[in-house]
Amino acid sequence: MIRNFMVIFAAMAVIGCTQTTVTEVDPQPTLPNSRLGDEVKQICFARSINGWKEFNGERHSVILTKGVKDEYKLELSGFCDISRGASSIATRTRGSSCLSRGDEIIVSDGFSGVERCFIKKIYKWQAEMPKETKTEDGDSTTELE
Repeated sequence: MIRNFMVIFAAMAVIGCTQTTVTEVDPQPTLPNSRLGDEVKQICFARSINGWKEFNGERHSVILTKGVKDEYKLELSGFCDISRGASSIATRTRGSSCLSRGDEIIVSDGFSGVERCFIKKIYKWQAEMPKETKTEDGDSTTELE
């Protein structure tokens, strides 16, 4: 009995030592986008959000337009795929008029119902791409197009 136990224990120890752990690595490291501004805590007057667009290549990010030209990039968590939200997108706050971390973005594709995801981070977004120019003394400066 003890001999059988020792054989089983030794076999389990050998099998346990041969297992490897595979860690997932981001296949495409992303470079910082020059349009990305400072992180903000909230977007107040959430009812004045009048547009949205998908951020190229990032399914869990969306750019919201507030007013005429204020844009914000939202990083989202959850099982929400903005690229499927061809029909509509909605926001849901937790009782205030400001959209902040933890509030919901609701995506509807018009056919299979809705998906909800939560806001992880909010960044100010610059609509124009910064352009580098050279001054007369050779220094480079960055300005908006």
